[in-house]
Amino acid sequence: MNDVKLYGIVTDIPDVHMIEGENGYKVAKFTLKVEQSIRDDGKDYSDEISLVAFRKTADLVEKYLQKDTAAFVSAHIHSGSYTTRNGDRITTQNIVVDRFEIAPSAGLSCPEAFQTMPETAAEYGFSENEY
Repeated sequence: MNDVKLYGIVTDIPDVHMIEGENGYKVAKFTLKVEQSIRDDGKDYSDEISLVAFRKTADLVEKYLQKDTAAFVSAHIHSGSYTTRNGDRITTQNIVVDRFEIAPSAGLSCPEAFQTMPETAAEYGFSENEY
């Protein structure tokens, strides 16, 4: 099972841009500050998790998420690779947002954001090497 569930605070305004080309699409990248559950010394620790959203999900991220927004995120991990112009093979791992919901305490609502979204890269219209 490839299922990532996170709750945290958006650390900055999401970086949203278009991927150009014949089948251009929107990409949104943002970071979620997530508290660690293990605290051996009584101090609070957190991780900043980088996330990426594509197409309709990226539209919703752009519309609803802003700095300091609390959100529940459902995502999956995608591994891929590509070859640079120099011939080097680069391996990547991305946490890809499938859906999200703004936390009720934030006082905002985004009912369309947590609807059923595509589960696989192919359902988004991507080949394995596109993201």
